[in-house]
Amino acid sequence: MSKRKVLFIIGAGHCGSSLLALILGSHPQCFSAGELGNLPNRYRKGLYLDCVNCNSDFWDRTFGDSGLKQLSIGLGDTRVTPYIPLKLEKNIREFLGTDRVFKPYTFMLAQLGKEVIIDASKYWVWVDRKTKAKEFTVGEVEAYLLNLVRDGRAIVNSYLRKYPQRDMATFTQNWMDKTKRRQEFYQSFDRGKKIEVAYEQLASDPHVTVQKICEFLEIEFTPDMIEYWKYDHHDISGNDGTYSLVRRYQQQEMLDKVKETHGEYYEKIDLGIKLDLRWKKELSKEKLDIFNSIAGEFNQPYVWD
Repeated sequence: MSKRKVLFIIGAGHCGSSLLALILGSHPQCFSAGELGNLPNRYRKGLYLDCVNCNSDFWDRTFGDSGLKQLSIGLGDTRVTPYIPLKLEKNIREFLGTDRVFKPYTFMLAQLGKEVIIDASKYWVWVDRKTKAKEFTVGEVEAYLLNLVRDGRAIVNSYLRKYPQRDMATFTQNWMDKTKRRQEFYQSFDRGKKIEVAYEQLASDPHVTVQKICEFLEIEFTPDMIEYWKYDHHDISGNDGTYSLVRRYQQQEMLDKVKETHGEYYEKIDLGIKLDLRWKKELSKEKLDIFNSIAGEFNQPYVWD
Protein backbone atom coordinates (compact mmCIF):
# COMPACT_ATOMS: atom_id res chain seq x y z
CA MET A 1 0.00 0.00 0.00
CA SER A 2 1.28 3.48 -0.87
CA LYS A 3 2.25 5.78 1.95
CA ARG A 4 -0.43 8.30 2.88
CA LYS A 5 0.79 11.87 2.61
CA VAL A 6 -0.15 15.47 3.27
CA LEU A 7 1.40 18.18 1.13
CA PHE A 8 1.46 21.42 3.12
CA ILE A 9 1.78 24.52 0.93
CA ILE A 10 3.19 27.58 2.67
CA GLY A 11 3.51 31.04 1.15
CA ALA A 12 2.35 34.62 1.27
CA GLY A 13 -1.24 35.55 0.53
CA HIS A 14 -1.76 35.82 -3.26
CA CYS A 15 1.28 33.63 -3.97
CA GLY A 16 -0.64 31.27 -6.28
CA SER A 17 -1.34 28.55 -3.71
CA SER A 18 -4.98 28.10 -4.79
CA LEU A 19 -3.90 27.59 -8.39
CA LEU A 20 -1.30 25.01 -7.42
CA ALA A 21 -3.69 23.21 -5.05
CA LEU A 22 -6.34 22.94 -7.78
CA ILE A 23 -3.81 21.57 -10.28
CA LEU A 24 -2.55 18.95 -7.84
CA GLY A 25 -6.08 18.19 -6.69
CA SER A 26 -6.88 17.22 -10.28
CA HIS A 27 -4.58 14.20 -9.95
CA PRO A 28 -6.54 10.95 -9.37
CA GLN A 29 -4.55 10.14 -6.22
CA CYS A 30 -4.82 13.61 -4.69
CA PHE A 31 -7.49 15.72 -2.99
CA SER A 32 -7.20 19.48 -2.66
CA ALA A 33 -8.72 20.77 0.57
CA GLY A 34 -7.60 24.33 -0.08
CA GLU A 35 -7.07 26.32 3.12
CA LEU A 36 -8.03 23.47 5.41
CA GLY A 37 -7.16 25.50 8.51
CA ASN A 38 -10.39 27.44 8.02
CA LEU A 39 -12.62 24.37 8.35
CA PRO A 40 -13.13 24.52 12.16
CA ASN A 41 -14.25 28.15 12.13
CA ARG A 42 -16.50 27.73 9.09
CA TYR A 43 -18.07 24.61 10.58
CA ARG A 44 -18.75 26.29 13.95
CA LYS A 45 -20.37 29.26 12.22
CA GLY A 46 -22.50 27.04 9.99
CA LEU A 47 -20.95 28.44 6.79
CA TYR A 48 -20.79 26.44 3.56
CA LEU A 49 -17.56 24.49 3.28
CA ASP A 50 -17.23 24.14 -0.49
CA CYS A 51 -15.91 27.49 -1.73
CA VAL A 52 -15.40 26.36 -5.34
CA ASN A 53 -18.90 25.00 -5.94
CA CYS A 54 -21.27 26.71 -3.53
CA ASN A 55 -24.14 24.40 -4.54
CA SER A 56 -22.24 21.24 -3.63
CA ASP A 57 -23.05 19.00 -0.66
CA PHE A 58 -19.73 17.17 -0.99
CA TRP A 59 -18.47 17.69 2.56
CA ASP A 60 -21.78 16.76 4.20
CA ARG A 61 -22.20 13.76 1.92
CA THR A 62 -18.63 12.50 2.41
CA PHE A 63 -18.20 13.03 6.14
CA GLY A 64 -21.67 13.63 7.61
CA ASP A 65 -22.21 16.00 10.51
CA SER A 66 -20.47 13.71 13.01
CA GLY A 67 -17.43 13.44 10.73
CA LEU A 68 -17.29 17.19 10.18
CA LYS A 69 -17.54 17.75 13.92
CA GLN A 70 -14.65 15.31 14.38
CA LEU A 71 -12.59 17.18 11.77
CA SER A 72 -13.42 20.50 13.42
CA ILE A 73 -12.18 19.21 16.78
CA GLY A 74 -9.08 17.52 15.37
CA LEU A 75 -7.99 20.35 13.08
CA GLY A 76 -8.95 23.01 15.62
CA ASP A 77 -7.04 21.16 18.35
CA THR A 78 -9.89 21.60 20.82
CA ARG A 79 -11.15 19.41 23.64
CA VAL A 80 -13.84 16.81 23.16
CA THR A 81 -14.67 16.81 26.87
CA PRO A 82 -14.91 20.42 28.13
CA TYR A 83 -13.73 19.69 31.68
CA ILE A 84 -10.57 17.74 30.85
CA PRO A 85 -7.36 19.58 29.82
CA LEU A 86 -6.51 18.91 26.18
CA LYS A 87 -3.11 17.31 26.84
CA LEU A 88 -4.58 14.98 29.46
CA GLU A 89 -7.49 14.07 27.22
CA LYS A 90 -5.11 13.18 24.38
CA ASN A 91 -3.08 10.94 26.70
CA ILE A 92 -6.18 9.20 28.02
CA ARG A 93 -7.65 8.65 24.56
CA GLU A 94 -4.31 7.39 23.25
CA PHE A 95 -4.14 4.87 26.13
CA LEU A 96 -7.73 3.74 25.44
CA GLY A 97 -7.23 3.64 21.68
CA THR A 98 -9.96 6.22 21.08
CA ASP A 99 -7.75 9.05 19.80
CA ARG A 100 -8.97 8.97 16.20
CA VAL A 101 -10.53 12.40 16.71
CA PHE A 102 -7.02 13.85 17.04
CA LYS A 103 -5.89 12.30 13.73
CA PRO A 104 -7.82 14.43 11.22
CA TYR A 105 -5.60 13.80 8.21
CA THR A 106 -5.66 10.04 8.73
CA PHE A 107 -9.45 10.21 8.98
CA MET A 108 -9.78 12.35 5.85
CA LEU A 109 -7.53 10.13 3.76
CA ALA A 110 -9.51 7.04 4.79
CA GLN A 111 -12.87 8.65 4.00
CA LEU A 112 -11.69 10.09 0.69
CA GLY A 113 -9.82 6.99 -0.46
CA LYS A 114 -6.91 9.16 -1.65
CA GLU A 115 -3.15 8.94 -1.22
CA VAL A 116 -2.38 12.66 -0.86
CA ILE A 117 -4.21 15.60 0.73
CA ILE A 118 -3.20 19.08 -0.43
CA ASP A 119 -3.44 21.50 2.50
CA ALA A 120 -2.87 25.04 1.22
CA SER A 121 -3.42 26.79 4.55
CA LYS A 122 -0.16 28.69 3.83
CA TYR A 123 0.79 29.62 7.42
CA TRP A 124 4.01 28.05 8.69
CA VAL A 125 2.72 28.10 12.28
CA TRP A 126 -0.17 25.85 11.20
CA VAL A 127 2.23 23.37 9.56
CA ASP A 128 4.55 23.44 12.57
CA ARG A 129 1.68 22.59 14.91
CA LYS A 130 0.06 19.94 12.71
CA THR A 131 3.25 18.02 11.94
CA LYS A 132 3.99 17.67 15.66
CA ALA A 133 0.78 15.64 16.09
CA LYS A 134 0.96 11.91 16.71
CA GLU A 135 -0.34 10.86 13.29
CA PHE A 136 2.80 12.41 11.78
CA THR A 137 5.34 11.61 14.49
CA VAL A 138 4.50 7.88 14.48
CA GLY A 139 4.46 7.71 10.68
CA GLU A 140 0.78 7.05 10.02
CA VAL A 141 0.88 10.00 7.63
CA GLU A 142 3.95 11.50 5.97
CA ALA A 143 4.47 15.27 5.79
CA TYR A 144 5.63 17.01 2.62
CA LEU A 145 6.31 20.75 2.60
CA LEU A 146 6.19 23.04 -0.44
CA ASN A 147 7.31 26.64 -0.09
CA LEU A 148 5.64 28.63 -2.89
CA VAL A 149 7.46 31.93 -3.46
CA ARG A 150 6.59 34.90 -5.67
CA ASP A 151 8.05 38.28 -6.59
CA GLY A 152 7.19 40.55 -3.64
CA ARG A 153 6.02 43.32 -5.96
CA ALA A 154 3.26 41.05 -7.28
CA ILE A 155 2.23 40.06 -3.75
CA VAL A 156 2.03 43.65 -2.50
CA ASN A 157 0.18 44.77 -5.61
CA SER A 158 -2.45 42.07 -5.10
CA TYR A 159 -3.10 43.33 -1.57
CA LEU A 160 -3.30 46.92 -2.79
CA ARG A 161 -5.79 45.91 -5.46
CA LYS A 162 -7.98 44.42 -2.77
CA TYR A 163 -7.38 47.19 -0.20
CA PRO A 164 -6.54 50.32 -2.25
CA GLN A 165 -6.89 52.62 0.74
CA ARG A 166 -4.06 50.88 2.61
CA ASP A 167 -0.44 52.02 2.85
CA MET A 168 2.23 50.74 0.41
CA ALA A 169 5.02 50.90 2.99
CA THR A 170 3.02 48.90 5.55
CA PHE A 171 2.18 46.14 3.06
CA THR A 172 5.79 45.96 1.91
CA GLN A 173 7.20 45.71 5.44
CA ASN A 174 4.58 43.14 6.37
CA TRP A 175 5.40 40.97 3.35
CA MET A 176 9.14 41.13 4.08
CA ASP A 177 8.79 40.31 7.79
CA LYS A 178 6.48 37.35 7.19
CA THR A 179 8.62 36.04 4.34
CA LYS A 180 11.69 36.07 6.59
CA ARG A 181 9.91 33.99 9.24
CA ARG A 182 8.52 31.61 6.63
CA GLN A 183 11.96 31.09 5.08
CA GLU A 184 13.46 30.40 8.51
CA PHE A 185 10.80 27.76 9.14
CA TYR A 186 11.34 26.19 5.72
CA GLN A 187 15.08 25.97 6.24
CA SER A 188 14.67 24.39 9.69
CA PHE A 189 11.88 21.97 8.70
CA ASP A 190 13.07 18.41 9.36
CA ARG A 191 9.82 16.51 9.87
CA GLY A 192 9.39 15.46 6.24
CA LYS A 193 10.42 16.21 2.70
CA LYS A 194 10.51 19.77 1.35
CA ILE A 195 10.76 21.65 -1.94
CA GLU A 196 10.65 25.30 -3.00
CA VAL A 197 8.78 26.39 -6.13
CA ALA A 198 8.34 29.83 -7.71
CA TYR A 199 4.85 30.83 -8.81
CA GLU A 200 6.36 32.33 -11.96
CA GLN A 201 7.91 28.98 -12.89
CA LEU A 202 4.58 27.26 -12.32
CA ALA A 203 2.65 29.73 -14.47
CA SER A 204 5.29 29.98 -17.23
CA ASP A 205 5.98 26.27 -17.61
CA PRO A 206 3.26 24.35 -15.77
CA HIS A 207 3.98 20.94 -17.33
CA VAL A 208 7.63 20.85 -16.30
CA THR A 209 6.99 22.39 -12.88
CA VAL A 210 4.05 20.13 -11.98
CA GLN A 211 5.95 17.07 -13.20
CA LYS A 212 8.77 18.04 -10.83
CA ILE A 213 6.30 18.35 -7.94
CA CYS A 214 4.74 14.96 -8.79
CA GLU A 215 8.19 13.37 -8.69
CA PHE A 216 8.72 15.01 -5.31
CA LEU A 217 5.43 13.52 -4.09
CA GLU A 218 6.30 10.15 -5.66
CA ILE A 219 3.17 10.07 -7.79
CA GLU A 220 2.93 9.73 -11.56
CA PHE A 221 2.47 12.96 -13.49
CA THR A 222 -0.72 13.03 -15.57
CA PRO A 223 -0.75 15.82 -18.20
CA ASP A 224 -4.54 16.24 -17.95
CA MET A 225 -4.21 17.65 -14.42
CA ILE A 226 -2.91 20.92 -15.90
CA GLU A 227 -6.47 21.61 -17.12
CA TYR A 228 -7.66 21.82 -13.53
CA TRP A 229 -10.86 23.73 -14.40
CA LYS A 230 -12.32 20.57 -15.95
CA TYR A 231 -12.36 18.73 -12.61
CA ASP A 232 -14.59 18.88 -9.56
CA HIS A 233 -12.98 20.68 -6.62
CA HIS A 234 -14.16 21.19 -3.07
CA ASP A 235 -11.66 23.52 -1.40
CA ILE A 236 -12.60 24.85 2.03
CA SER A 237 -11.38 28.33 1.11
CA GLY A 238 -8.80 30.10 -1.03
CA ASN A 239 -8.55 32.64 -3.83
CA ASP A 240 -11.97 33.49 -5.25
CA GLY A 241 -10.43 34.85 -8.45
CA THR A 242 -8.81 31.50 -9.22
CA TYR A 243 -11.96 29.63 -8.20
CA SER A 244 -14.00 31.82 -10.54
CA LEU A 245 -12.31 30.18 -13.53
CA VAL A 246 -13.60 26.79 -12.41
CA ARG A 247 -17.03 28.33 -11.87
CA ARG A 248 -16.89 29.93 -15.31
CA TYR A 249 -16.16 26.56 -16.94
CA GLN A 250 -19.10 25.10 -15.00
CA GLN A 251 -21.23 28.04 -16.18
CA GLN A 252 -21.76 29.35 -12.67
CA GLU A 253 -22.23 33.06 -12.06
CA MET A 254 -19.18 35.20 -11.23
CA LEU A 255 -19.14 36.40 -7.61
CA ASP A 256 -19.73 40.14 -7.12
CA LYS A 257 -16.66 40.54 -4.91
CA VAL A 258 -14.46 39.15 -7.72
CA LYS A 259 -15.90 41.69 -10.15
CA GLU A 260 -15.41 44.51 -7.64
CA THR A 261 -11.73 43.68 -7.07
CA HIS A 262 -10.64 42.48 -10.51
CA GLY A 263 -13.13 44.07 -12.91
CA GLU A 264 -13.50 41.94 -16.06
CA TYR A 265 -10.09 40.26 -15.69
CA TYR A 266 -11.39 36.78 -14.80
CA GLU A 267 -14.25 37.03 -17.28
CA LYS A 268 -11.99 37.76 -20.25
CA ILE A 269 -8.79 35.75 -19.71
CA ASP A 270 -8.37 32.28 -21.17
CA LEU A 271 -8.91 29.35 -18.85
CA GLY A 272 -5.38 28.12 -19.58
CA ILE A 273 -2.69 28.91 -17.00
CA LYS A 274 -1.21 32.37 -17.54
CA LEU A 275 1.55 34.28 -15.77
CA ASP A 276 -0.06 37.19 -13.91
CA LEU A 277 2.23 40.22 -14.15
CA ARG A 278 -0.41 42.91 -13.60
CA TRP A 279 1.82 44.56 -11.02
CA LYS A 280 4.01 45.92 -13.84
CA LYS A 281 1.12 48.06 -15.12
CA GLU A 282 -0.68 48.74 -11.87
CA LEU A 283 2.15 49.82 -9.55
CA SER A 284 3.12 53.45 -10.03
CA LYS A 285 6.75 54.56 -10.02
CA GLU A 286 6.16 56.16 -6.63
CA LYS A 287 4.91 52.91 -5.14
CA LEU A 288 7.72 50.92 -6.72
CA ASP A 289 10.23 53.35 -5.24
CA ILE A 290 8.68 52.80 -1.79
CA PHE A 291 8.86 49.03 -2.24
CA ASN A 292 12.48 49.12 -3.39
CA SER A 293 13.55 51.41 -0.55
CA ILE A 294 12.18 48.91 1.99
CA ALA A 295 12.50 45.48 0.39
CA GLY A 296 14.35 45.88 -2.91
CA GLU A 297 17.45 43.99 -1.81
CA PHE A 298 15.47 41.40 0.14
CA ASN A 299 13.28 40.74 -2.91
CA GLN A 300 16.20 39.94 -5.24
CA PRO A 301 15.97 36.12 -4.89
CA TYR A 302 12.28 36.32 -5.90
CA VAL A 303 12.58 38.75 -8.81
CA TRP A 304 11.16 37.40 -12.05
CA ASP A 305 12.34 39.04 -15.26
